Amino acid sequence: MQLPLLILLTTQVLLPVFFLLWLWLPRPADRLGWAMRVFYGVCYIAFITVIGRWDFLSATLATLLPVVFCVFTVLSFLRVRRLPWNSRASVMRQHGFTAAMAVFFLALTARALSGYGYQETAVELAFPFSAGTYYIGQGGSATSINNHYADQSQRYALDIVALDDIGARAKGLMPDDLADYAIYGQEVKSPCTGVAISIHDGIADNRISQTNTEEPAGNHIILACGTTRILLAHFQKGTIIVAAGELVTEGETLGRAGNSGNSSEPHLHMHAYIGGTLDYNAGQGVPMTFGGRFLVRGSTITLP
Repeated sequence: MQLPLLILLTTQVLLPVFFLLWLWLPRPADRLGWAMRVFYGVCYIAFITVIGRWDFLSATLATLLPVVFCVFTVLSFLRVRRLPWNSRASVMRQHGFTAAMAVFFLALTARALSGYGYQETAVELAFPFSAGTYYIGQGGSATSINNHYADQSQRYALDIVALDDIGARAKGLMPDDLADYAIYGQEVKSPCTGVAISIHDGIADNRISQTNTEEPAGNHIILACGTTRILLAHFQKGTIIVAAGELVTEGETLGRAGNSGNSSEPHLHMHAYIGGTLDYNAGQGVPMTFGGRFLVRGSTITLP
């Protein structure tokens, strides 16, 4: 099994199951011990709910997991409610490590949540897909929820995937067939009315887990919408249907989502910048909003 998948299964399946079972077994000696388990579990569940890539399993789990933990908490309390509050001589020795780890995950959660806002003036855009449910794999203004944030031009970049009927991005954790990914081949729409100032096509899609670092954006389009430039990247080869210099209108089909360039699996990369013009790495990244909504990792968008 690949290391990223092993980490995902450990952090988003095994550890949540551990915290659920830990509320029951072994039975705590007192209510303080139970409360510390709950505190630690709450902090970890909050952390993994915020930073987890739930589209690998099902985006529904991001909502379901906290609910299940709350139910387990209530039921487990019924087993300990008659126990003494504290039966240990040294609270710090008994619960110090648990408290420290809980605070650690609480701090990581707070850091991730700090990426849910922005200071700069945002550009309002239309979402670049039509009917369906979509998930933001990378997005926000903190590196813990957006791998692009450290790059000046891509600070507010989004990586967008589509979700199937069970809320997963693909048929399986990491299938080899590009067609098994819900986003693959879907029509990409123009997020604004403007001019297609740069078009690049002709790059083959990568096989899953392989990337083309020599052509990072792969098949891509740069739109000039007022003073802002919009990069839409990783199109499927041969599907871009607009030409350089052509005026495009908001909602017009530009091409189809693929897996070209520095992309290990099908998705649409999108970021807005000012300055740089044709060099999408030279500008200053600006926030994007869609219907006034600032999208971050874990955001889902459902369009009729």
